[in-house]
Amino acid sequence: MTTAPDAPAPRNLVIASIEDHPKAILLLLAARRLAREKGMRWQAVFTETPGRMGMKDGSQERMLQLFTLAGQMGGEGIRIEAENIEKGLALLLEKEKNQVGWVILGSTEGESHSRFGIHTPAWMRLVRLASKYSQVEIIPLSGQPYHQGLSEKLGLHALRPLYFFYTLLAVGVAFLASLLIGNLFPDTAYGARDKNAALMLMVACAFVAERFGLMPGLLASVSSAMIVDYYFTIPYRDLSLVTATDIVSLLLFLSTTVMVALLTSRPKDYARKVAKRELGTKALFTLYRTASTAFTREQALEKLQQKLAHMLEMEVAFFLPSSERIEAAFPAAVELAPEDRKALDLCWSETKATGLASPEGQEAAWRFEPMVASGSVIGVMGVKPRSRSQLDAWFGQFLSAIADQTASIIQHIDLERTMQETRLREEREQLRSILLSSVSHDFKTPLAGIIGALSVHRSLGERLTPQKRAELIDSAIEEAQRLDSFITNILDMTRLESCDIRFRKEWYSFEAMVAEVTRRLKHRLRQHQLAIDLCAPDVEVYADIMMTEQVLQNVLDNASKYTPPGTCIDISCQLEPNGRLICFVHDHGPGLPPDRLNHIFDKYARLHKKDSQIAGTGLGLAISKTIMEAQGGSIVAANHPEGGALFTLCLPQWRRLDQTKGASGDIAYKQAHHSH
Repeated sequence: MTTAPDAPAPRNLVIASIEDHPKAILLLLAARRLAREKGMRWQAVFTETPGRMGMKDGSQERMLQLFTLAGQMGGEGIRIEAENIEKGLALLLEKEKNQVGWVILGSTEGESHSRFGIHTPAWMRLVRLASKYSQVEIIPLSGQPYHQGLSEKLGLHALRPLYFFYTLLAVGVAFLASLLIGNLFPDTAYGARDKNAALMLMVACAFVAERFGLMPGLLASVSSAMIVDYYFTIPYRDLSLVTATDIVSLLLFLSTTVMVALLTSRPKDYARKVAKRELGTKALFTLYRTASTAFTREQALEKLQQKLAHMLEMEVAFFLPSSERIEAAFPAAVELAPEDRKALDLCWSETKATGLASPEGQEAAWRFEPMVASGSVIGVMGVKPRSRSQLDAWFGQFLSAIADQTASIIQHIDLERTMQETRLREEREQLRSILLSSVSHDFKTPLAGIIGALSVHRSLGERLTPQKRAELIDSAIEEAQRLDSFITNILDMTRLESCDIRFRKEWYSFEAMVAEVTRRLKHRLRQHQLAIDLCAPDVEVYADIMMTEQVLQNVLDNASKYTPPGTCIDISCQLEPNGRLICFVHDHGPGLPPDRLNHIFDKYARLHKKDSQIAGTGLGLAISKTIMEAQGGSIVAANHPEGGALFTLCLPQWRRLDQTKGASGDIAYKQAHHSH
């Protein structure tokens, strides 16, 4: 009897070795995509090294977010403790060697390779390790470089046809100059003419290499060598070389000109690299500065698109996901060819660079880069260069950095808007809670007084003395007025905040205004002495009468509530030649807390600890300030030097009833009339 050998276990596991990197989400997306394509399960593996344990740099929180995200995406988070990442991955692969089908690794150094074993990046060592157990897919985390052909690697794609014309022109001018010098200055020594020609051609090679780069410089070197061989080497006007001396001389001349071209073009190449770094720094700075003036995602995309298109000198577009697929966000009218549309969809679905000069969709005219922020993929940035001369290996990583920075800006704006909405919602709830608490307490107090006074008056009736009945009625009236004041303040503040109040200004006697307010507050001011000293009873002010009376009423009511019974409240005014009337309300109470003077006109402000025991909504002074400023006036609160609180109301216009009295009144009337 024989038994069949055990069948090998199917390789049905995809492992993504994640690390603390801003674009580590790309590894999770690649693992999920590959697992779906192959019908496998996948894991996100993080190696906990001793150097990371206990660190407070936020890496633990970020890795926890990645693990949570992996679970939400259908994967599993695995944590391994090892000396280093390489050993941790080796332990896992050895344990699951019969299960692992694919390993996803991230490269953080672009296209850098080791040479002769001198330097091997860490991610390349991981690739060598993982390739022994399974297939490996590498995800570039520092930006996928451009897919370069031979012409791009040699820099030929950046050459313009005019460069070759200028190169031949420079060599021709040098040749003619050498002939001219030879005719003007006959040879005084053997070979002087040939030496001068060689030097002139070397100068031309150096000029071309410095002006147009290495490849035109090499072309100048070769053409100069041919001219030297043809015109200045025996036999003349023949490219053949007869003697070994001529061959050596020509080789020395060619090597010298090539070396001159190399050395001369090096500063230009270095200048190009510096210019690129400067462009990158400037672009990132521009992104930050532009985004600081944007308040919405749409504003940010519009500003960034305009700035980048101007800076990069190419078309730039941003694409964001809609209900069905990725669509152009700004500018909205972007026309894409079928090849470009296919590359855009591929970039969004697989979260990798596609399009022009990339391994995917090279026939497209656009280059697409995914916009990846921490923990999410925001959208896609597309650029359309005017020519391939604008592309090189550096530009791929540069565009990737720009796309990721744009994603971070959009994410920050969205987060800030969410935080602002949350803060406004919390403040609204807090204000609503304060208002409801204040209303429930402060409305019940006068209502209880009214109900109590009327209940006693109804139950006892004729058994009360006339004086007691009058006191009960006065108390009910006073509490009703207080309740009316509360409701009026709340309604006024609502109307003021919604800009639903229109001020109707007219000339009105200031003395009559003060008299009307004190009459209304007769019951509430009965326990205080009221001293009114108006400088001129024949003065009119130009203001909204009802609203200004409400301000004066709120100030007097505030003074009556916070000053001891029996104290005096002074009302006085002062006329100024510039047309302003200043009204002073001075009480003789405890005054205002010095540390709370800046908050006295805030809504719901209660300055004293005992304020909660005093009926009021905390809106009266806030309403007063809004009314005064809306009329072009002002209200200021301070402590009087002699004690008590001092409120100063400034009305911007006054005049006398009799315009013939007082020069100042005439001037003020003329100013007011002109202003009106």
